Amino acid sequence: MEIRTLEYFLAVAREENMTEAANTLHITQPTLSRQIADLEQELGKQLFIRTNRNTKLTEEGIHLRQRAEEILSLVRQTESEISDDQTDLTGCIRLGAGETRIMHFLTDAFTDLHIQHPQVTCNLFTGNADIVEEKLSHGLIDFGLFIEPFDASDFESIALPEKDQVGIITKSDSPWSHYKTITPEIIADMPLLVSSRRTTHSFDFEAWSEGTLKTEDMNIVGSFDLVGNASLLIKRGLTNAMTLSGLYHQQVEDLLYIPLEPAQYFSCVVAWKKYQLLSRASEAFLNCLKKQVDEYNKANP
Repeated sequence: MEIRTLEYFLAVAREENMTEAANTLHITQPTLSRQIADLEQELGKQLFIRTNRNTKLTEEGIHLRQRAEEILSLVRQTESEISDDQTDLTGCIRLGAGETRIMHFLTDAFTDLHIQHPQVTCNLFTGNADIVEEKLSHGLIDFGLFIEPFDASDFESIALPEKDQVGIITKSDSPWSHYKTITPEIIADMPLLVSSRRTTHSFDFEAWSEGTLKTEDMNIVGSFDLVGNASLLIKRGLTNAMTLSGLYHQQVEDLLYIPLEPAQYFSCVVAWKKYQLLSRASEAFLNCLKKQVDEYNKANP
């Protein structure tokens, strides 16, 4: 499977038309059709469903499209890193993170770096820990910010000094809005959205409640990836959601954040791949991040 063939495949997937894709690639339509047919024969799978009007991806084609985009992204990143022989620092820092105010350590570090080296850019990806870890493992991002619990044994990592407090987000006029804190007794019957995180459980209700709560006995309405989208459901008054303090979604008038009691806090770590030769830009970013952490620790002994 050649890089050029993947580029041809993605062009057809994007245009959904063989002739239009051939025009964008500046090749003939028969040549493109032959390349796609050879790719399907090589893989032993049909990648497109062809009609008189368009060309749609099959289920196998959708999977290949995702992988092809990842492969070409890595190729472009590698070419850029190897050919970067300029005196001035250039490159793109690819950052992945969940939703947490502690992300400011990474954004502050990039700001410092960009001021010194304006040609360095960033690519920010937001998702839950499962997706961020997958992208980090496949080299699709350079650094990942993870809310604990997180097993960093397969990565290099830096612990960040601030912590997030755990609570619930509810509608400002909900039956729970008058509480100052949320105890295990209150949350037991509360309709609740919880994190969709799979690799590690994001919150242990049983440990927090000293055994009085079990997830299977709670009123779990569903799960969510990003609380920003979940907040739209909360505004309808249907449910509430487990979340962290300080997120911008909590600043709107019709939503309210209430902390848990006993209080619970999560730390964060920044991780990157072990044994990976970092680009010059990534090395510089990492130095800026370590400086941010050192300065915070000095100011908050």
